[in-house]
Amino acid sequence: MDTKMVDMFFDSLKSMRGIAELNKHLLHTLFKMQLGISESTQKFLCLCFSLWDDGNIRVPLDVEKFSKLWFKKWKGLKLLKESADGSKVVDFDDFDQIIKAGVDDLCKNCESGFASIVTVLKTNEIQESEFSTPLILTCIAGEKPYLYIDKLFRAKLLIENYAGNLFKDGSASLPSKDDIKNIRQTVAGIATYEKNGKHLSLDLNEEQAEAVIRGKKENLVITGGPGTGKTTVVLYILWSLLTKKDLKTPNDEMCDYDIYLAAPSGKAADRMQESLQNGLKGIKDEYKLNSKVYEKLSNLEGSTIHRLLKYSRSSNGFSYNAKEQFSEKSIFVIDEASMIDINLFASLLQAVPENARIFVLGDPFQLPSVDAGAVLGEILKPKSKKNFCVKLVKSIRFTDDSVIGNLAKEIKACALDGVAMKEHEFSQHPAIAGATPPKTLPENDVFYNSLPTEKKTRKQQSEILDKFLKYWVGDFENLPQLASEIDPENPCQVNCDTIWKLSLQKRILSAERRGVFGVEQINDSVGKLVKEHAPSELRGKYFPGQLLIITQNQAMYKLYNGDTGIVVYKEFTPYIMLQKQGSGKTGYVFYPLAWFPPDAIESAFAITIHKSQGSEYDHVTMFLPSQEGHPLLNNQIVYTGITRAKKTVTIIATEKTFKAACETVIERDTGIVL
Repeated sequence: MDTKMVDMFFDSLKSMRGIAELNKHLLHTLFKMQLGISESTQKFLCLCFSLWDDGNIRVPLDVEKFSKLWFKKWKGLKLLKESADGSKVVDFDDFDQIIKAGVDDLCKNCESGFASIVTVLKTNEIQESEFSTPLILTCIAGEKPYLYIDKLFRAKLLIENYAGNLFKDGSASLPSKDDIKNIRQTVAGIATYEKNGKHLSLDLNEEQAEAVIRGKKENLVITGGPGTGKTTVVLYILWSLLTKKDLKTPNDEMCDYDIYLAAPSGKAADRMQESLQNGLKGIKDEYKLNSKVYEKLSNLEGSTIHRLLKYSRSSNGFSYNAKEQFSEKSIFVIDEASMIDINLFASLLQAVPENARIFVLGDPFQLPSVDAGAVLGEILKPKSKKNFCVKLVKSIRFTDDSVIGNLAKEIKACALDGVAMKEHEFSQHPAIAGATPPKTLPENDVFYNSLPTEKKTRKQQSEILDKFLKYWVGDFENLPQLASEIDPENPCQVNCDTIWKLSLQKRILSAERRGVFGVEQINDSVGKLVKEHAPSELRGKYFPGQLLIITQNQAMYKLYNGDTGIVVYKEFTPYIMLQKQGSGKTGYVFYPLAWFPPDAIESAFAITIHKSQGSEYDHVTMFLPSQEGHPLLNNQIVYTGITRAKKTVTIIATEKTFKAACETVIERDTGIVL
C-alpha cells in the first residue's frame, strides 16, 4: 500500500509535537494488515493515535464529539509552535473533512471492510477471548460508538472485573454515630501527637473514624487532599485489623497476614513508609512494649508497584499476575493512585486475590498519570452506585482560615461543579520595581503577581526573569557555605539538618520544561547566582549547595525518580546528599555523583509541577504559561502546584491565564464502568 501521503501528514503532525514517532510504525502495521483503507481514514487514524497519546483510553466515533476533542488539542499545538518560533501556523489539511470521512468509513464498513484490524462489539457482556485485533469498536445499543486500542480495552475490562470483585457496596452497614464516637475515644487512648512541644491525644475526625471502622471489614478507596490524614487513617485501619476489639490484644490470625505498601513511584512509596513510621511514634508506650502488632507495622517497607509485582524485563511482564496471585492472607495499601495508569492498575488488581484486603489512597484532583487513563477519577463514579469510598475533606494542614486551603477549595469547585473562578487581582511582582526581598514571609498567604512579558523579545523576557531570580534567591546564597561544612564520610547531624531544612524552605514550580520561564532556563539562571558563592575551584557542572533531583530510578541505591538531594564535596569529589529515614546515624546518605549516569540527575531549584507531586515546601513560587489557550493551563496543574505549599504561594500569571487554567479541567475518557 502506498503510504506516501499519510506519511507526509504524519510528519507534519509530528513536527507540531502532535504525535509520537512510535505511532508511525503501528499505523504502517495496521495498513499492511488491512489493505484498501482510504487516505482520509488513514489520516483519521493518525488523529486517533494523537488523542490516545494524550492519555485517552477511547475516542468517540461521533463527528461533533471527536471534532471538539481534536480542535481543542490542535489549538494548543499551534499556540506552542507559534510561541516557540514566532511563525504563524497554517492548517496543513482539511481536518473537518478527515474527521467526517474517517468516522463515516469506520462506522459503516468495520464489520465487512476492516475485519482484519477492528473487532466490533455490540454488547457489554464481553470476554477477553472474544477479540484479537489491534482496534476495538464498541457499537452498544443506546450508546455512541467508541474506538479503543486493544491493549487499553483489555485493561479497562480487567479493572471492571477485578475491582468489581474486590470493592463491595458498603452502604447497607455504614457506622452509626455511636460507633464513630467509640472508635474516636479508643484511638485517643492509644495515640498522641506532638504540637508546640506538647503531647496531645490523637483525635480522629468523623470522616477518618468512619474509614477506620469500615476498613476493619471492607476494602476501601480513601480520597482526600494534602493533610487530610489518609496515611493516619490507614495506620489505624491496619492497627484495628491486627488487634481484637479492644485495639490492644493481638489478633494472631491477622498478624500472620503479609502487608504490602506500594505506590507508582519509589519516592511516593518512601514517603508513605515514612508517614506510617512517624504515626507509630505517637503510639503510647504501653501499646509498644511486647506488642507484635507494633513490631510488625514498624518493619513495613514501601515499594514501587512494579517491584511489588516483580516486573521482568526479559518477559516484559510481572511474576505476580492473574494466574500467580498473592496469598489470600495479604493486605495491600496503594498510595498516590491518581498517578497510576490504566495498564499498571489492571496488572495490580489481577494479582490481588478476591479475599485479600486492599486500600487505595489518592487525590483525584491532582494531575492524572503520565501514561494512559485517569483510573482513580473513574472508579469514584460507579454507575452501580456502590459505596466503597470514604472521602476525607477536613485538612489538618489547611485550617478553615488558610488562604491556600480556601484557594484549593475554589479550584476544586471549578472542577467538580463547573463553578466560574472568581476574579483575583494580579499586580506586578515587586522584584520588577526593585523592591528589597522581605527577610521573613507570612505563614499563611497567596500572592498574585505578574511579570511584564507582553510585546517583549525573548532577550528582554530573560532579563526580566534574571531580575526576578536575584530577588528570589535570598537565603539560598548560604547553601554553598553550609554544604562546605559537611563531610560526606563523617557527617555532623546538626549541619545536615540545617542545610536540609533550608533546602525545603522554598521551590520554584513551572508548568513548562522549556522556554524562558521553563525549569531548564530557571535552573540555569539560579545555578549561576548560587554558584557565585561557592569556592572558585568547585564551580564546575556540580557545585556545593546545588539542589539536584533524580530523574531515573537507581534501584541498587534505593533511589527513585523524584528524590531530591544536595551537592556536598569531599576535597574535589562531588557527592549527593539525600535524606533517608533510618539510614546511618544521621538519617542521611551520601553517594559520589560519578556513580550515576549523567542524564539521571538534574538541577532542582526549579522543578516541573508534574515532578512536584507528593512534595512539600514552605514557600512555593509557581509559573503558569503566559499564553491563553496553552495546553498546560489547566485546573489539575494549578491545584497540584498550590497544594505543594505549606505557608505561602506566589502565582506568576495574569488574571486571564489564571482564571482560564482554573476553569479548564483535563478530561480523559477512560470508559470504566463499575
